[in-house]
Amino acid sequence: MKSALARSLIYLPLLLSHLSGQSLDVMFVLETSPGTEQQIGLIRARDLKESDRAGVIAFARTVQLLQPLTENREDFSKALQRAGTRITIGAAFQSVQGAPVNLIEALRLSLRELGEGASEGRKRAVIVLVAGEDPSLAANLDSLKTLLAESEARLFAVAITRVSGRAYSFPVMTAQFLNQLAKDSGGKLFRGGWDLKSILAAARKP
Repeated sequence: MKSALARSLIYLPLLLSHLSGQSLDVMFVLETSPGTEQQIGLIRARDLKESDRAGVIAFARTVQLLQPLTENREDFSKALQRAGTRITIGAAFQSVQGAPVNLIEALRLSLRELGEGASEGRKRAVIVLVAGEDPSLAANLDSLKTLLAESEARLFAVAITRVSGRAYSFPVMTAQFLNQLAKDSGGKLFRGGWDLKSILAAARKP
């Protein structure tokens, strides 16, 4: 009786993990140029599960790892705050209106952080927020598909319509390439409204 109870207790965490969805390793790749701060503000640590690990990469003209993968929600929240701060005072990270952004290197860095092959019981995802164009994506599409496959990561991207005065801009070409990467990896591109909880739930699916 005791041995049967002991075996059931061993498998209970695995059962609960299966019922509630797998844990995630997720890298947030965030454009930190004016017009993206509201979307970054929609990312909240409380939407992650306790066993999830999250990291943050900021990019515009340059790229920086603000937070490697961590289960520490306070560190993750601070990294998100730093990403928002760079919008207002980080001139080196801001992109001039219409100037290209360095999304390609930000994506490569995120996949290096994830590494190759997901560990058992965990899923991997890259969540991108982008408002600017990166012309280099076209020439690097195949290599990115390979890196995503090696990392066993799904790409979810949010293409942001940026408002400046009365002018509106949307990353049309970048969105098309991200849509290809997302579909190929089992993820999705969002061109309008998006919800982090829904994205995380999709990333957990088998």
